[in-house]
Amino acid sequence: MDENANSRPSALKTAVEAVDQISGICGRIGAPLPLICAFIIVYEIIMRNVFERPTPWVAETTAMLCAACYFLGGAMNIKVDGHIRVDIIYSRLSPRVRAGFSCLNFAFFALYIGLMLRVIWPYMVQSIQLNESSYTFWNHLMWPLKIVLFCGFVLVMLQGLAGFCRDLHFLIKGREL
Repeated sequence: MDENANSRPSALKTAVEAVDQISGICGRIGAPLPLICAFIIVYEIIMRNVFERPTPWVAETTAMLCAACYFLGGAMNIKVDGHIRVDIIYSRLSPRVRAGFSCLNFAFFALYIGLMLRVIWPYMVQSIQLNESSYTFWNHLMWPLKIVLFCGFVLVMLQGLAGFCRDLHFLIKGREL
């Protein structure tokens, strides 16, 4: 049914907007993590150089926070179209041709993300089952980060699928979803 006929958004548009909202929320959660990492690193520099009391947990904590930021922000990056491409060529194409190229590109994107999800899933499950830790001085749990990693890739896949739906709709109908 046409959206204009009864002024209610289509199920597809509602689903795409829901994915956009989830990506936005996760992006906002991940956004302050680099700043937190910077404060932790400054703390470590002060502790190490001023008080001569290095902290063993800083390196692992900043690595985990940066990884979480990366995986939480991936879907948001796709949502705002912040990924890298050859804009000198892409910008000269008509909007419909761009949508067609984006639809074609989605096949490669989905293959890559699908393979990543297939590989990550057993590692995440095993990490949870074993209550995996880092086996370092700090010995922090690893499974929370692996859950974030898997969820981040799921969100990237969903946001990519939402973009594909938008592009395919525009390619077929010549108007925004």
